[in-house]
Amino acid sequence: MNKISRTARSVTFAAIVGLSLGISAPGALAQENAGTEQGAVNKANIDFAKKGSITLYKKKGAESTTPATGKEMQDVPGEALQDVTYKITKLDYDLQKGDWTKFPQNAADAKGHETDTTFEQTTGPDGKVAFENLDLGIYLVEETKAPAGIVSGAPFIVSVPMVNEASDAWNYDVIAYPKNTETKTEKTVKDADKNIQDAYSYTINADAPTWGEGKSLTAFRFEDQLDQRLDFQKVTEVKAGETVLTAGDYTVNDPKANGNKLVVTLTEQGLAKVKSGDKLSLTFEVKRNKVGDTTELKNQADVIFNNPNTGNEVKNKTNEVVTYHGKLKVVKKDGKEAGKVLEGAEFELYRCVSAQDKLENPLTVNGANKWTTGEDGTITIDGLHVTDFADNAQVTDIKKFCLKETKAPAGYALPENPVTEIEFTRENIAKTGELEGDDAVTLVSEIENIKRDTPNLPMTGGAGVGILAAIGAAIVAAGAWFARRTARN
Repeated sequence: MNKISRTARSVTFAAIVGLSLGISAPGALAQENAGTEQGAVNKANIDFAKKGSITLYKKKGAESTTPATGKEMQDVPGEALQDVTYKITKLDYDLQKGDWTKFPQNAADAKGHETDTTFEQTTGPDGKVAFENLDLGIYLVEETKAPAGIVSGAPFIVSVPMVNEASDAWNYDVIAYPKNTETKTEKTVKDADKNIQDAYSYTINADAPTWGEGKSLTAFRFEDQLDQRLDFQKVTEVKAGETVLTAGDYTVNDPKANGNKLVVTLTEQGLAKVKSGDKLSLTFEVKRNKVGDTTELKNQADVIFNNPNTGNEVKNKTNEVVTYHGKLKVVKKDGKEAGKVLEGAEFELYRCVSAQDKLENPLTVNGANKWTTGEDGTITIDGLHVTDFADNAQVTDIKKFCLKETKAPAGYALPENPVTEIEFTRENIAKTGELEGDDAVTLVSEIENIKRDTPNLPMTGGAGVGILAAIGAAIVAAGAWFARRTARN
């Protein structure tokens, strides 16, 4: 088999640097050399009347060490990646007249040599783009757009034509299999049974990008724009892989001084502990300070890092998580007298399955564990976590709140069953708000009391008075009779 000259080898191009299966493919341009073995490829062999093409099959996955050939390859690993936009730009090098020893070795060398000849295409479901009927020359290939979560690959150069795998002929139709890694971000919340001013936690999980030799991670941070109804408490954990990062590995800003935006940034010391493709996580605590106008409170975060392939900043958004809180309003009424409200009824609140539960450990909400009705006959417990949705998911075993009356208003008796079940679901909150004319975040519950039983006092002039008068007259008559009898004796 004929070989290209030693000089030709010195000007071999990285035709698909870092992207064709993760390793450069042969993209050699052989220099004309009198000492070259007979039949060896050189620029005199190129048919400059021909057109060429560049076909890319975009794959999702980590880089591999398998070299590409510039021709179609079978069983290339990785999932086809759609919606990646590529732009190719012809460089101002002349393959017929130029000094091949000065042709670019990589994309950085091509800077300043771009022409106005550019083409742009976006990959389809098969991950393919095909730039056809191209003039021969050297092309810069760049990704200009990638789907969310995809780390764009580095720009690279392709020579059309390029030397074939056997180094004995020119390949005018170059095929490459560039790889892109996918970085996933996810947000979770742990808020079950957490009422107003109870601390609950968010966790942001994120993939670090992958990088090869000569590349590095130089920036990584978490950004979370918190709702104004949230008060940041503290960062509880930051991890890179299985390594728990400690003081000095990251910084935490003051959200209140930054429009309630939390920013946790890895320092140079922390970045050094992150390995290529590591799973990173941030967990922090917050407290909801009020219900506000809506029961729902949404949260979404950003994960930001440098792309080791391009140096550009990558921003990935997490999914959205939701926490629900509402208000419970209790109206205490007279059981018989319509429209009469009762002051002085005292209540405790419990979590329960039913009113028949043994109620222990009353709840404390926003610092209070007892509530007493005022002159308007109401209490409002501000900021209860709904019972049908927790940790960003529908609850299957829905519990209830049990409201226990511990003291009746003056002159009234406690109900026979002093415990009232409250189904504090999102639907019930919305319904009672509509029915009672209250706001959309308040569930209204009415509880009646009956006056305490007391002896009936006789009315003036009634039969009871006559009986008392008769008894009194009898006593007086008896007294007079005993007095006369004593006098005779």
